[in-house]
Amino acid sequence: MTGTQIAEQLKAADIITIFRHQRPDCDALGAQFGLKYWLQENFPEKTVLALGCEQGIQGDFPVSDRAEDDIIRRSTAVILDAAGQDRVDDARFALAAFRIKIDHHPDHEPFGDLRYVDEKAAAVCEILAHLFAALEPEYNVSLRTAECLYRGLLTDTLCFRTANTTASTLAAASWLASKGIHIPELNRELFDQTLHEFNFSGFIRRSVIIKESSACVILNRQDLLDWQMTGSEARNFIDELGHVREFQTWAIFTQHEDQDDDRYDGSLRSKYIAVNSIARQYGGGGHHNAAGVKNLSRADVDEIMEKMISEVSVCDQEIV
Repeated sequence: MTGTQIAEQLKAADIITIFRHQRPDCDALGAQFGLKYWLQENFPEKTVLALGCEQGIQGDFPVSDRAEDDIIRRSTAVILDAAGQDRVDDARFALAAFRIKIDHHPDHEPFGDLRYVDEKAAAVCEILAHLFAALEPEYNVSLRTAECLYRGLLTDTLCFRTANTTASTLAAASWLASKGIHIPELNRELFDQTLHEFNFSGFIRRSVIIKESSACVILNRQDLLDWQMTGSEARNFIDELGHVREFQTWAIFTQHEDQDDDRYDGSLRSKYIAVNSIARQYGGGGHHNAAGVKNLSRADVDEIMEKMISEVSVCDQEIV
């Protein structure tokens, strides 16, 4: 499916509901609200709703809209940045009269009436930026739309440092910058830390377990309580481990906060190996070098770390 087909479907719809994945990051939220603003500004007669139950913790985004089931049933639903249906942050997307999936994760679970999946794109915000650029000058892109998309592009590439940052990615960023976005201000919004977060970064570094060329941090619920952090917030500090030359793989695992639930969620990263293939063995998934997994036993955590170490050995990468 092409971007033109998506545009034609959206033009024809009277009601558009926009969904994103659970525990939304800046790419999910940036794409969701960027698309919402673009639609509202170019098609003011349409009803456009950005739906989701959970709030993001990075970036300045609005609170999600609310919609009755009947509204969703009469809508065209756009599902962004969600590889699988079980990852969508509001299962009611399945009620929609027509569904469009736009994603950049490996398409292991195709769903929707129309699909646009570009696994080479660094972010869904990159896909939307190119789509909107192709529709100019007939349809305009406002400053706030451009800011939303740039937030997602910047964070999903870790400031253009990831392996999937391409000429296409940088072209999208350049085009968004041409809309007048304030790049230093957006960087401060996204990456400046509070003093509490700065101190927590130190705790993460003090808690790291190093085995061969792999690093791991395992946080129990008491750690999270002591630091007044949710598991999702704590795992966002994964990049604290990503700048050590000797680390080929790294991960943060956080225990569920419910006293009766001893399971863990994890964020996995690597320089070379396919951590998403490891995550899929435990019901997770993601990108080649960045993946997530949920509902692990403590034994699962240990197994995953051993597999990451083993994969590095197989890859036979030379530590710099």
